[in-house]
Amino acid sequence: MDSREYPLTIVSATAPPSVEIRTALLPGESALLRAAGLIELAPTEAWTVHGTSRALAAGTHGIFRYFGKFPPPIARELLRAFSAPGAWVLDPMAGSGTTAVEALALGRHVVARDVSPLSLLLCRTKTTHVPLDRSRAALERARARLVDLSPSDVAFPTGLKHPEHWFLPDTLASLGRLRRVIDAEAEPVLRELLLAAFVSSVRRVSRATTEQGRLFLDRETARADALPTFLERFENYAARVAALPCSRPCEVVVEEHDVKVAARSPRRFRLAIVHPPYFNNYKYSAINALELAWLGVPPKLVRSREIREAFKVGKVERAAEYVADLGAALLAVERELDGEGTLCVMLGDTRIRNEYVAVTRRLLAALEAGGSRLRLERVILRVPKYTEASWVASQRRRKEQVGIALSDFILVFGRGGSA
Repeated sequence: MDSREYPLTIVSATAPPSVEIRTALLPGESALLRAAGLIELAPTEAWTVHGTSRALAAGTHGIFRYFGKFPPPIARELLRAFSAPGAWVLDPMAGSGTTAVEALALGRHVVARDVSPLSLLLCRTKTTHVPLDRSRAALERARARLVDLSPSDVAFPTGLKHPEHWFLPDTLASLGRLRRVIDAEAEPVLRELLLAAFVSSVRRVSRATTEQGRLFLDRETARADALPTFLERFENYAARVAALPCSRPCEVVVEEHDVKVAARSPRRFRLAIVHPPYFNNYKYSAINALELAWLGVPPKLVRSREIREAFKVGKVERAAEYVADLGAALLAVERELDGEGTLCVMLGDTRIRNEYVAVTRRLLAALEAGGSRLRLERVILRVPKYTEASWVASQRRRKEQVGIALSDFILVFGRGGSA
């Protein structure tokens, strides 16, 4: 196995993204950790990601607009700090596949799991090399089939109520025809690359705004013909996956699995990185409902397996459900760590009706009550900056009934003893 690192290609004159680490906290940062009840539990640090949006989207990280994305420099820093080349790493809530991409780049074996077929598609696509000649040949086959396709032969989104609310009639027909010709591609790797470009086009051509994670109507941005957007996305993505190593320097395993249920796997992991949905922030089956429906997956099917939270309703009492689900998930992950394994969890607190909801502290209590033998070794305050700060600002709501955290925490756990 070649465990050497390879660079994520950055088509830009800007510097690659980096993480600034400070052990001396600013007064406001100490106050935030104190409000969260985390200040005296373990040594503390502050991490800030520096980098332009283009640099953060280097390589296959730039495939698909994924809201609430795990910052790639954070994943890379954790991988370097707590694992060595050739080690096995677990990401049980893979999301957009950030940890899998970084693990591949750093020569770590990785198991990426999620309950969402969209996430699994992205993980596989972002970590699989496809030569440009093969991807372009697949695109030409799809375009040829599109010419010969009957106008009435169209696919429809699955499990999406009132699709005409989100799509113009012409857009529905255009997407439906594209979905049909993509399904006809015989090679699975090429079909998934076509699908990744397709689902990445869905929201762009819809009547939904692309500026926020939540689905709001923005009729001015709707596009009747999805083909030009799809072609643009495909050319971009094909170039990105072609830059991946021709042969994987390590193993990437992508699995559908509910993290709240103990996995039946003989593997033991040196590092697990968990970036769960945040309480009162996003429900991914909801914000990715359009893409899931066009993949043929009813969003409610994914919703039933997600971590329970308070998306859109802002009810403090639902924090108990969130903590129960996330606590069960982390206890299951703990059992998969090896004797010297490390668990890193990145999550955030929130404010609802001006009440600070310390879900992170509640989670620590739930782990202790559940018999966890994890030992909290470090508390890191992630301070958003640049594009991340802009993203946070875009999620603020005008009413004060609901709010989100402006900073989040990375909890670093070590094993307290063998199981």
